[in-house]
Amino acid sequence: MLNAVQSHLQRVAAAAVDGQWPSIVEVATGRQPLDDQAPRRVYRLIGAPRGSTLYWDQPLLVAAARLAVLTGQAEWQALADDYIRAFLERCVAGSGMFRWGNHCYYGTAEHRVVEFHGGVHELRPITPAWDLFWRVDPARTARYIRAMGERHVYDPATGGFNRHDDAKPGHAFIEAGGILCESLAWLAGKTGDAPLLELALRVARYSFRHRHPATGLVPNEPDHGRWDSRVCTSEIGVWAQSLLRAASATGNDEFQTMAAEALRAYLRYAFDPATGRAWGQLDLATGQAVIPAQEGYWPGRHADPWSTAQWPTHDYPMTVAEAALTLFHQTGEVFFRDGAERLARQAVASAPAHTGLPAYAESDGRVIHLLARLGRELGSADARADAARLAGEALARLYRNGMFQGMDGLGRHEAVDGSGYLQLALLLLETGEEPSLLGFGF
Repeated sequence: MLNAVQSHLQRVAAAAVDGQWPSIVEVATGRQPLDDQAPRRVYRLIGAPRGSTLYWDQPLLVAAARLAVLTGQAEWQALADDYIRAFLERCVAGSGMFRWGNHCYYGTAEHRVVEFHGGVHELRPITPAWDLFWRVDPARTARYIRAMGERHVYDPATGGFNRHDDAKPGHAFIEAGGILCESLAWLAGKTGDAPLLELALRVARYSFRHRHPATGLVPNEPDHGRWDSRVCTSEIGVWAQSLLRAASATGNDEFQTMAAEALRAYLRYAFDPATGRAWGQLDLATGQAVIPAQEGYWPGRHADPWSTAQWPTHDYPMTVAEAALTLFHQTGEVFFRDGAERLARQAVASAPAHTGLPAYAESDGRVIHLLARLGRELGSADARADAARLAGEALARLYRNGMFQGMDGLGRHEAVDGSGYLQLALLLLETGEEPSLLGFGF
């Protein structure tokens, strides 16, 4: 597995343009394709056709840093450092904001940042691997995180925030709020800046205070009355994970308390008694399942760790399980352990080998990582065996010509398909050691 990760990183890095890794690399040739075909998994131009997108490459950067530790070869860390350095030279605005995320990328054909759909700043669902950026340029990293707090929070007194950086009320998606909260807390942990910590707490409280008084369920987005203002989904796992890492960075227990209460409420209502699967959407007021009338970018009837629908779907059941497992260790509540194990069983039972559906590298990575944790931390032989079997299936299905393709039969590495998640999970499975993920997390 380690050799496969090394080969993939070598081939992607060798195709760099202006020091930045291409978002798409053909497995057969190791080159960036010349056509403008956008990745199928995402909407708009998030996949950065004919470009580079460091935001979505971060799991791969963390895998490179992990390789440096495992092999003792500093060149793997240098690959990550060089990419970040090239990004910082070309993709930072005068305000200090990084030009990345869901509305812009670096165009390797144009040799400049390409904006789309307004070009605004928006980060979700990946929290940046802040330790990697701090290693390369702590001053620019700190300036950027502070600017995020100023531009995304429109009401510092209440923590009211917007997923976009216009300092106005907008869509306060919990995944964006979690990332903002965690980022501010991470920097507060580095600098001891008490106002930053307080702002991080207020951003977290803003989402938390909108939980329904009858059920405790937290809405995906509280402010605009759309479908996501009326339901709670497994996106709560992304938010909870961010708050748990904020607690770790600062030592402030309020983050953990909010994460535990919100996740406890979700898990109380999550499961369909007829199938054992987690519902896709829960009504805030009753906890009952909400079945969407049609497919879209929202979760379907059930939460699906293997979804091949347009992404992001606001559906992250494995992230719920990761947060629940962490909370079990921190609180001793068996309820959290049971929730993590139920979600793991759901994932194993619905794996592509059983359904015949294709899978993305990120889906494999998230499931294998959770199972490897369950095997290592709970001593579950079944989880270890399931993780090893799924890893073998993923390698057989996705590894071709020294590279990981993002999806069965795709023939391309695409950054948005998250092969870095799979590679980190394979390294965990092979070594049995859960390393620091340098600010990034599952």
